[in-house]
Amino acid sequence: MANQLSSFRRFPAAFAIVAASALAFTGLIASTTPAYAQSGDYRCAGLADQAVTAAEGANAGQKANAKRFVSTGKKLCEAGNERAAAKQFRAALKVAGVAEVEADSQMASR
Repeated sequence: MANQLSSFRRFPAAFAIVAASALAFTGLIASTTPAYAQSGDYRCAGLADQAVTAAEGANAGQKANAKRFVSTGKKLCEAGNERAAAKQFRAALKVAGVAEVEADSQMASR
């Protein structure tokens, strides 16, 4: 009987090790892809791509401001705030003098 009790005492420790390993593995997988790419949200995918392209094509005076908006937008996407990120990406488009693609904005309103 003493032998049976000792195996039950080991079970919680073994379970804790397995659970911790599973959590660590899940965290590793989740950390390899940016949050905005995982979400699949238009605002952090399609709109972000448009803003990056517009920022690269902007003239010298507008380029730094547009890139700053894009950088802030990407950080907001990583934090899970797609709405605020979209505002930053749209500001980058405006600074660069580029209009948002209409087909994509209709998809975002769904």
